[in-house]
Amino acid sequence: MQAVESQTLILYHTDLRGEWPQAAARALRARLRYAKRLATGAAGAQARASLAGIALALRALSHVTGRAVTPDEIVFAPGEKPRLATGAAGGSGSGCDFSISHAGPWVGCVAVRGGRVGFDLEMGGGARIDRWVACEATLKACGAGLAALNEVRLAGAQASCRGAPWYAHAAQLFPGAAACVMSDRADRPLRAHAVALAELFAP
Repeated sequence: MQAVESQTLILYHTDLRGEWPQAAARALRARLRYAKRLATGAAGAQARASLAGIALALRALSHVTGRAVTPDEIVFAPGEKPRLATGAAGGSGSGCDFSISHAGPWVGCVAVRGGRVGFDLEMGGGARIDRWVACEATLKACGAGLAALNEVRLAGAQASCRGAPWYAHAAQLFPGAAACVMSDRADRPLRAHAVALAELFAP
């Protein structure tokens, strides 16, 4: 893996329409931490989207850390933003951050090293949906839940929450859906990588 400059936002995304790679998905699920393994064990669209998000997170995190990140390094603690395990190279101590979202057939994960990021996807369009994804992405960036929604202030391509400024980055990659990426710096370039469903769980 080749590390990229720390200011770059890396977005991996996929379209879930098509034949689900059942065996490869099951192999990934077996490598997750116990609680997440249980949570993704059910059949259905939600479990598939969750597993797809984890697979994309592994790619995005491997890209920004410059090494292969393993499934057991991702921590999904209740009430907390997903993160790399403390002590992992590129983990929370080194400022590596990521955010996963899914809506309809679309799933994506954005990662950055040396900063913070939030990502949200919602089906539909228009001013109301655009505002909602900007608010959600801001909350994810600052690690807050929906209870802090009234603390988000939007002004064009900028937002603030809990005293911190956040900056929107265009992600017009999902037909029929609205997407927003928020990060802690306005000058971060966003690089997107589409992953075919058949290749989603490839090592």
